[in-house]
Amino acid sequence: MKRFYVFIIAFCINHYSFSQGSITLEDKPFNITVTRDTSLENQLRLLPEYTSLSHEEKEVVYWVNIVRTQPREFIKEIVHPFLEQFPEAKSSYSQSLIKELNHQTPLPVLLPSPRLHSIAETHAKDLGQNQMSISHQSSLGESFQERMNRFGYFECVSENIYEGKENGLFSVLFLLIDAGVKSLGHRKNILSPEVKYIGVSFHPIRGKERFYYLVQNFSCD
Repeated sequence: MKRFYVFIIAFCINHYSFSQGSITLEDKPFNITVTRDTSLENQLRLLPEYTSLSHEEKEVVYWVNIVRTQPREFIKEIVHPFLEQFPEAKSSYSQSLIKELNHQTPLPVLLPSPRLHSIAETHAKDLGQNQMSISHQSSLGESFQERMNRFGYFECVSENIYEGKENGLFSVLFLLIDAGVKSLGHRKNILSPEVKYIGVSFHPIRGKERFYYLVQNFSCD
């Protein structure tokens, strides 16, 4: 049976630690029927920094905000169908996600930030074009802290990195499940009550057909 998706993620928060995890799934579509939140979509569409994103980048922003604002609905409409169709993703990590979202207080919407998008775009392009392994360090040796400082961020910033297919919903799901990452740092970044802004960027990986890096950046200010 054909498999796909070696899923590798890394996270970094303002004390600059990171970790990785992976999931391998059967290569098949994820079939769901959901009602889109038109109120959220209309709110986002008023923002030029959202409308300028690619379709899948918009999907990342949309689904991050759905899980933040409607955690229990996200379990019912997304997590349960996903685990039914991809039982290989069932684990203590997916069960802990369900438990956590069941007790999660709804959080404010994260607004797209042009500056965070620039950070994410620059790093995703650097990783993809230079065929680098997942890292928060640039190809020129610039650390996460140095990259953030260059764009004017000195505290309360975080970063998730994902490798896999260019699929906004899948990337958000896998970062939330956080399989193999004991600290659950990616999930914590997405569900942080302190962060207010998000920037996302997909970029293809040179030499790896159908594989992309996604970089997510978050900030409080």
